[in-house]
Amino acid sequence: MIELKELNLAWETSKTLKIAEKSVRAVLELTESGCTIPFIARYRKEMTGNLDEVQISEIIDFSEKLANLDKRKRAILKSLEETGNYSDELGKEVANAADMTVLEDIYAPFKPGRKTKADKAVEAGLLPLAEYIMLNNPSVAKILEKAKDFVSKAFADAESVLNGAKEIIAQKIADNQSVRTLVRNSIENGCIVSKVKRGKQESGATYSDYFDFKESVSKITPHRVMALNRAEKEGILNISAETNLSEKDLVDRTESLFFAKKSDFFKECASYSLKNIVSGSLETETFNKLKETAIEVSLNTFHKNLEQILLMPPFGEKAVIGVDPGIRTGCKAALLDEHGNFVASTLLNLHLDKNEAKKLEKWITGYKVAGIAVGSGTFGREAHEILKSFFGKQVVVASVSEDGASVYSASAVAREEFPDLDITVRGAISIGRRFQDPLSELVKIPPESLGVGQYQHDIPVKKLAERLRRTVEWAVNRVGANLNTASPYLLAYISGLDSKKSAEIAAYRRSGKRFKNIEELKNIKGIGAKSFEQCAGFLRIFEGEEILDSTGVHPENYELVKNAAKKAGIQLETLVKNPEIIKNNRLIQELLPPSVIEELQKKGLDPREKFEQAEFSKEVRTINDLKEGMILNGIVSNITDFGAFVDIGIKEKGLLHISEIADKFIRHPSECLKLGQKVSVRIKNIDIERKRISLSMKNLPN
Repeated sequence: MIELKELNLAWETSKTLKIAEKSVRAVLELTESGCTIPFIARYRKEMTGNLDEVQISEIIDFSEKLANLDKRKRAILKSLEETGNYSDELGKEVANAADMTVLEDIYAPFKPGRKTKADKAVEAGLLPLAEYIMLNNPSVAKILEKAKDFVSKAFADAESVLNGAKEIIAQKIADNQSVRTLVRNSIENGCIVSKVKRGKQESGATYSDYFDFKESVSKITPHRVMALNRAEKEGILNISAETNLSEKDLVDRTESLFFAKKSDFFKECASYSLKNIVSGSLETETFNKLKETAIEVSLNTFHKNLEQILLMPPFGEKAVIGVDPGIRTGCKAALLDEHGNFVASTLLNLHLDKNEAKKLEKWITGYKVAGIAVGSGTFGREAHEILKSFFGKQVVVASVSEDGASVYSASAVAREEFPDLDITVRGAISIGRRFQDPLSELVKIPPESLGVGQYQHDIPVKKLAERLRRTVEWAVNRVGANLNTASPYLLAYISGLDSKKSAEIAAYRRSGKRFKNIEELKNIKGIGAKSFEQCAGFLRIFEGEEILDSTGVHPENYELVKNAAKKAGIQLETLVKNPEIIKNNRLIQELLPPSVIEELQKKGLDPREKFEQAEFSKEVRTINDLKEGMILNGIVSNITDFGAFVDIGIKEKGLLHISEIADKFIRHPSECLKLGQKVSVRIKNIDIERKRISLSMKNLPN
């Protein structure tokens, strides 16, 4: 049996991704040793050649795909040998297969447990007849005459025998790689077609754009694929593929590829095989490929959006009031101190009496409240305006996205934090905390509940969860965490930590202890040498025993920094607090690696932007107040492949189609926009019935 060469993962990955083999090898070795993506990206730059999280992730994922392909090849070769189907020619085909699709095509005819109509005909002894037909190309009359010798209990007459022989020949055609490649190419160069099912026009109105739809496979956009997929699942559309070759051309070419001679019977076998065996499976395969690509694009969109929402500017460590707006049950207000600790709550019936807002006066003066965060849900706009009219000159009154707050309020996490509080009070606390520090609060909420995805419910759950976990991990580690104050939910995402280790850290702090230096972390149960290596650089201790603990410099480099400062004749504290002096000090530049200098220059500060308040138009409160041509302020609330959704201060979000974002051509909205960005938009179209608002950013006055 042919021996597969040992897989050179680093070389193969490097060749495909066009990343230096040395860098790829370093990533694979570091991953194998238990290093996380954030750690590799931040603290092993010299080893990887400054690869970022995305590139490191690509290397890990692609190498895993290669390893799985290699593993499958070995399993198939073993199966072929055990079933007596192995030949050197077949072995070479398996060894040279470039991807899983080709590999499974090669293996398809030999797969154990595969039971087709052709198999039943073979079991009944009809294979010699089928081979006789393919070899001699006799007339149908001669075939029927010869078929009489093969009559059995399973095939009771000559006509049945003939059909059985046809099944065997059709299956052989279907298993032929050249035929499958021909049909696959004709589908991939053809079109995807969708038609509305009878009687589904009204219930499927959302998908009206696809009721009579046709687009080439090569040009169809990922978001259209996801929409078609969902509509088919919901029973609204019939979806099919239209080949770039006519049915006659496909049959003629298949006949020429498979048979040495031509005949009406062979043509009939080819047509039957294409229609009943080949086309359906390859149509499904093609659509599945499109869906896989679309899922990957959706995951990337979700990743970018989630990363941006997690890294939204924090209001900071200041006392705030969170308000969960409502009409039926009133507005619940929660007072939080500068660390996000719950202090008190009250009910404001602002829908009945605006003066109810005055209940907050004592809180604002007594606790030096710096901001009021009002949820963006029902009655949110009205509550925001009322509170701003009372306190807008004293404190910042901001509208905060409520997406996911209700999910948090009813979650086990919320019940554990506030077992005795009403669910709406928990919601108000969550709104206030996400205003203070979006990242710290949003890590408690399932990312898919934050309303920043694209067809997220059509993405495989496991795939979505893994990608989102990575995204949250990247965001948390980019910001870092205060070891003495960060919640266990946030700490659980720090490189090298998990929920058990973060719970142990929280328990240590609850006992009244405080971390004075990063080395004390080694005393925590579960944190061994590897965990410490992975997490230490991302944790901060302020006003502790070691000043470098307040920076992003990894403890493994502390002595390096101290020796460099000593040789340069600079106090360590001076170097940490005034790292700009490094620019003019050649000795320190020579003594310290660029990655360490970079961390010193960051001063361990939060990399997020500063908070800025957005203002909405006072004249617009509902969709009925909108008029075409109006120019309004808005905030980008979600970004998809086809455009962006913008909050213009009312319940309904407006759609800024990709073609309306810029005066020049752009490939993706993210080239010009990011979540939370403040924009000016023109109302282009209003559909009151469907509650749809079309926006434009083109040709706006300066």
